[in-house]
Amino acid sequence: MINSTKIKNEKRSAAAYKAWITINAKKIKKIQEQNSKLEDFIFDSKSKNIAHGSYIINPPLIKKSMLTTVEKGGIGKQLSDGWAINYAVGCTHACRFCYVDNIHKRYGKKRYGKLIERSWGNYFLIPSNIDEAIEKTEWSKWKGIEVMMSSTHDPYLPHLLKITHKILEKALPYGVNFCIQTRSPLLAKDFPFLIKYKTQIRIQTSISTLNNELARLIEPRVAPPKSRLELINRAKEYGFNTGVIIAPVFPPTKIRPSPPEDLESIIKELAKIRPDNIYGESLHVRGSNISEIEFALGEKVNVKNFDMNIEKIFYNLLMKYNLKGKWWRE
Repeated sequence: MINSTKIKNEKRSAAAYKAWITINAKKIKKIQEQNSKLEDFIFDSKSKNIAHGSYIINPPLIKKSMLTTVEKGGIGKQLSDGWAINYAVGCTHACRFCYVDNIHKRYGKKRYGKLIERSWGNYFLIPSNIDEAIEKTEWSKWKGIEVMMSSTHDPYLPHLLKITHKILEKALPYGVNFCIQTRSPLLAKDFPFLIKYKTQIRIQTSISTLNNELARLIEPRVAPPKSRLELINRAKEYGFNTGVIIAPVFPPTKIRPSPPEDLESIIKELAKIRPDNIYGESLHVRGSNISEIEFALGEKVNVKNFDMNIEKIFYNLLMKYNLKGKWWRE
């Protein structure tokens, strides 16, 4: 059984690679003209292939963000009061559905260099002047205001733990509120410190699926879904305001053919934890994310008409398990 699964996965990977070569013929030609290695532009799940670098970040560290309510001038996502803090370029979680890579590649090459031309998840830059930027940020300006941490990378990646802690240690005494958005159980290490500022903290994670095989393909370096639920459960026990974003919900795939069943398995678990906030969102087309997903899955992904259908199922399931939540439409 194990051998047949291995052979099946190898065949799927070979087919996906062949498809990627065909789809990206023009891109490959350009790469070869630059005398660059093709391997740098094709995703590899091995962490040893991550290229690290640095850049200069401009204070203040807190910048305006659209990830807030429509009433506050945002796009309707209640993830901040219109502010976000980001202090890395790239994210080693390497989620294939992430939209951020397209932003860096479109706007960041001049500032960050050729490193960001690599596949998403295989480049990671940290500010060389982060301590200076922390000191030059006037944290008191955001007293009583919720800031999202973070919108373009996970704040609790192993390489960011010390920086994240420094920022929180500096900002929280000034009264800054944070919505800490992470897929990393490493956040639990900061619970003993954060509990002193419990009323200023909202802890949230996101889960796309409880199917471990699908999860390994679409978010290859992220902790298993169940461990993220355990993180939220622990945060709830500590008394933090908690939230779970069920996203992105995938349309049917060969690995996980029934989205409603998968969605119900997540919501059933949330009924035991009862987080303060529950959000849902389907898979959307963002830059090259669909081609990255299809490369990872080895099959076509069809999102047509999926959003509205799964939204209805989301609300029906919340009602079934006596939960409240909000669906983020396209």
